[in-house]
Amino acid sequence: MSKRAGSTVPQFRIRVPTKIADRLRGKRVLLSISPPDDYPFVRTVMIGTDVSFSLGTDDRTIAEVRQANALDHLRRLFDLTEAPPISLSHKDMVALSGETYRLYQEIHRDNPGEADAWMYHKALSRAALEGRIKNPPAATLMPSEEHSAIELFGGGDLTAAVNAFPADQHDALEDRFGLLADWALIRQRIHLNLNDRRRFLRLVGTASLDAGWQLRRNAEGDYSPDPKALRFPPIESVAAIKPRQTITGLLDLWWAEAKATGRSQNTYDTYKGAIDRLIKHLCHDNAHRVTDHDMLAFKDARLKVVTAKTLKDGDLPGIKSVFGWAVDNRKLANNPADAIKVKAEKKIRTRPKGFTDQEAAAIFDACLAYSKKLKEDSRTAAAKRWAPLIACYTGCRIAEALQLRKEDVRADSGHHVFDLNPLAGSIKTGTYRLVPVHPHLIELGLLSFVADSADGGLFAKGSYKRVVDFVRTVVTDERVQPNHAWRHRLKSVGRDLGFDPRIVDAIQGHAARTSGEDYGDVSVIAMARVINAIPRPPRSL
Repeated sequence: MSKRAGSTVPQFRIRVPTKIADRLRGKRVLLSISPPDDYPFVRTVMIGTDVSFSLGTDDRTIAEVRQANALDHLRRLFDLTEAPPISLSHKDMVALSGETYRLYQEIHRDNPGEADAWMYHKALSRAALEGRIKNPPAATLMPSEEHSAIELFGGGDLTAAVNAFPADQHDALEDRFGLLADWALIRQRIHLNLNDRRRFLRLVGTASLDAGWQLRRNAEGDYSPDPKALRFPPIESVAAIKPRQTITGLLDLWWAEAKATGRSQNTYDTYKGAIDRLIKHLCHDNAHRVTDHDMLAFKDARLKVVTAKTLKDGDLPGIKSVFGWAVDNRKLANNPADAIKVKAEKKIRTRPKGFTDQEAAAIFDACLAYSKKLKEDSRTAAAKRWAPLIACYTGCRIAEALQLRKEDVRADSGHHVFDLNPLAGSIKTGTYRLVPVHPHLIELGLLSFVADSADGGLFAKGSYKRVVDFVRTVVTDERVQPNHAWRHRLKSVGRDLGFDPRIVDAIQGHAARTSGEDYGDVSVIAMARVINAIPRPPRSL
């Protein structure tokens, strides 16, 4: 975005690619680029060597959404300009024209304005459809055509005035409905064969007229369903936009192979979240239609709501992996996600990654003092009490502690152990490990709690966030992660006390750093020596 001198309202501007500039020069394009919770923002722009217009607001958040939506639509047009033209069946064109009807409804359904405005809209559209007038104003989604209609038909009865013009005298379909037709075609990335355009213009015009009828009824206080809205086949039925290879299908194929090679369910869930967000942004699930521009627009949209680090570490690994797998397995010709390059901001660290002794002690005290709230699930209360304590003395992930089952706390090699096992839930490495129970936990009654628990999970499912929120009430410093900090703390304690790093890694489920370290096993007996030597937080109960 840019700003003109003396104005606080940002400007949209994009250069038209040189190779298509001559083909698009002079073309008018209809843009409807409001976010869902904003008032309608519709613009008709002219293409030259660039496209520029005011974004119409000094609210930066709204301006950025309008900017992203305009970029997306124009980039679709640029890509479409070089695409081969295709023909559509009559049914497919009717379905596509329904996008016009739905757009009118989306923009105006809550605030349709004055009924007379839609009356003038209908008069002009019907006269154009029936060939009664020439050079009508373009239908541009906003009902502001009173002056043009009165100039043509006078101020009397509009129906009689329109009928007074002889039918089939003029071809005004392009003038009246061309912008709307182009909007629908660009939105769905369809380069329609010229032989089909006139028929499609008529269908778009009829959809626009139907929308005007319904919005007039809405403006008069009648919000009953419009039977004509049901006449449009679903847009997903259009063969030209029906995915030959869906993005979700690629995810499923990737997962079938990844699962067989030991990737965790947690990885799949993370990747699926990223893929779902991409599909929601694209408004389609067609893997073959995803372009470099789409991915750059997705990046821009995500960076408005998340940090560069979240995008880089949270969204991109899944998207790049799935599309990369598709390229490797000849499902796609290229990986559009490679267009995204994100350099995460250098993180400034102003404190340790792990909990300090004082923070650990405070959490201990809060856990041991915690009592079940009214109507709180007893297993949720147990999660708040025990999960942070288990993480303190094992350096495990909180999710690993929370999925422990009764049978996972047992005896082995003369020690009580936690069996952190993929059979209980997600383990990042996909490999079980036995971790001895610290004597302090036994003193605090952990084994009694386990013995008194019912078979199955010791803690309530879905309690991860509740534990996070609980710990955050104790340690409010946003610079430290309220659960993961236990893993950092155990590493620090191990270094301070000179523990064998390979044993600490085994306790925490970290891979050996060298092939030599990976030889042999780290036994429960070896781990127990380290676990038992972990000091208690200095002021804990």
